[in-house]
Amino acid sequence: MKKALLEYLPLIIMGILCSFLLFSTVIDAPDYGENETIKIGIMVPLSGGLAEYGMDVKIGVEMAVDEINEDGGIGGKEVEAVYKNTWGNTERVAYLMEECAEEGIPIVIGDITSAGALACADVAEEKHIVLISQAATTPKLSGYGNYVFRTISSDTYQGRGMGRIFRIFHPDVDNITVIYIDNAYGNGLAESFSLAGEDGGYTVQQTISFEEGQVNFTREIASITQNTEGIALISHVSEAEYILKEAQAQGLDVAWVGSDGIVTTELYSHVGPYAEGFIATMQASEVRDPGFIHEYQIRAKDSTINWMAPYSYDTVMIVADAIRYGGYSADEIREAFRKIRYLGICGPKVFENDGGIPPAFDVMRIEDGRWKRVSWKEISGTETAGEAPPH
Repeated sequence: MKKALLEYLPLIIMGILCSFLLFSTVIDAPDYGENETIKIGIMVPLSGGLAEYGMDVKIGVEMAVDEINEDGGIGGKEVEAVYKNTWGNTERVAYLMEECAEEGIPIVIGDITSAGALACADVAEEKHIVLISQAATTPKLSGYGNYVFRTISSDTYQGRGMGRIFRIFHPDVDNITVIYIDNAYGNGLAESFSLAGEDGGYTVQQTISFEEGQVNFTREIASITQNTEGIALISHVSEAEYILKEAQAQGLDVAWVGSDGIVTTELYSHVGPYAEGFIATMQASEVRDPGFIHEYQIRAKDSTINWMAPYSYDTVMIVADAIRYGGYSADEIREAFRKIRYLGICGPKVFENDGGIPPAFDVMRIEDGRWKRVSWKEISGTETAGEAPPH
């Protein structure tokens, strides 16, 4: 018996050492820095034309931060959201990102616009701080660098989705005009939608761009060719309402499909019945958590959850997990992102090699004055009925 134990003694010692090392790895807390709080930078337009989105961002962020701190924070430290009001201005966004770097903030959430996120991305790579956007969808952000991530998928996928949905619900429409905002968001999505037409069974015969913040669209609507049967509208809600009002004034009777930028409760309230039946694609954001829904409705004083809030909430939670298990430095956070497997309010989030996440989209339609999700049963039923080609 003693001889047998001696023979196995090296293995027993090795097992004890391995257990000790594993236990040490588990109990050694990451370094959360010397500051009293853990600061997370938030790029958000709290004033200007994009402020409607900004307020939902703030609600989602505050819900997450409050929840984290009520549970004891991270390593006993409270999380602090440091808001940087971008005004929706790209040049200001870059300046504020530099400011975050100077203040020693290693992680920034935002910007919500594609142009703003690209401006932030340049600074993130230069200063070695982490950027993670919850809303920027430009394809140019994919694989941007080691410090750039997003919790939303690229418009490369959304453009194809818009084309597919257009054909499903409007199978007889062939000639389409694309009206798009002339910025990183609009350009990328317009290109993706147009390319999808080659296999999607429709023809993009005309593209019309407009400036961000534009309010008069008399010329643009008047220039739409007479044989146009459908319009793909790629816009923010602030411009979309003026476009639809002008289309109604000029008696434009066409099928419409829109991008995620117009899916807010404000669209119908500003446009009215002309927007009824409008179809749009958006990133998957159906919220079923009763606790989140109740808390959002109290804070927003609105029964309809705008998608920017849950996406912002999930992004803060992902950042918190990365800091909790990785540490509070840019390199530790970005390395932790690679290991994240997060099931959030808006579904699962896993980062791909290019810093983005796999695509998942909902289809929205305005019914009785409100945006409602179209069931996938209805969509698949329409396809199998032969009303649209199965591309």
